[in-house]
Amino acid sequence: MSRRDNAMARVRELIVRQDLKAGERLPSERQLAVRFRLSRSTVREALQFLAALNLVEIRRGGGCFLCADLREAEGLHAGWVHWVKQHRARVLETLEVRLCCEVFAAELAARRARPADSARLVEALREMKAASDNQDTPAFVQSDVDFHAALMNIAGNGTLQELVDALGKTLIPERAAIAGISGRIAQSFREHCAIYHAVQQGDAQAAAVAMQRHLESVRHDVLVHLLGDIDAASPTADSWDGISGQQEPI
Repeated sequence: MSRRDNAMARVRELIVRQDLKAGERLPSERQLAVRFRLSRSTVREALQFLAALNLVEIRRGGGCFLCADLREAEGLHAGWVHWVKQHRARVLETLEVRLCCEVFAAELAARRARPADSARLVEALREMKAASDNQDTPAFVQSDVDFHAALMNIAGNGTLQELVDALGKTLIPERAAIAGISGRIAQSFREHCAIYHAVQQGDAQAAAVAMQRHLESVRHDVLVHLLGDIDAASPTADSWDGISGQQEPI
C-alpha cells in the first residue's frame, strides 16, 4: 500500500472511529500528518482524492468537512449514481474521448514498455485485487486511477498523459458508482489483467483490443446499470474472448 493510500484509509478509519457526522470538521491537515506520521503533502493528496469522491469538502482557508456517512455503503453508492445521472452527457462524452485516447495509449505502451515498467502496473493490480477482495470502493477507484496513470507513463507521450489524467479525474464519481454494480470490481480486475499481459508481452494490437473492450464494457454498464438505458447494446460474446482465461500477474 502506498503512503497516499495508507493516508486515505486511515482518514476514513478516523472518521468512522470518531463517529463524525456529515457537516462536521475533520482534524487539520497538519494534525493528521502528525497523527499518522506522514508528510502533509501525502495527507493533502489523500484528502483531495476523498474530495473528488464527494466524501469530504475542502474549504479554502476553512478546513476539511465530512460530506457523507462513510458507514452507509448504500447511501454512498446512491450519491455517486445520482452524480452520474446529473452529469449524463458529460460522462458519456468523456468516456468516448477516453476510448479514443487510451486505446492508442495502450498500443504505445506495448510498443515502448521496458522490463522494469511492469512493476507499477503490477502494484496497481495488487491494490485492485485487495480492494476487490475487501469490496473497498475508494481503494478500488484509486487503484484504477493508478493503473491507467502508470500505463500513460509507459506510453511516453506527455501531452496524451496530461489529457487522459484530466479526463480521468473528472470521472472519479462515475468510477465509484460503477464499482457498486454487482460483480463489476472483479470484472474490471480481469480486464486490467488482460491489458497488463498484452503490454508485458509487447503485443500492441492485443493491448489496444483489451483496452477497447474494457472501456466499452464500462460504457455499457454506465448506460444500462446506472442510467437505465435498456436499449444499450450488450457486449458481444466474443468481446470477452481471452479475458477470463488470463492468469493474474500477482
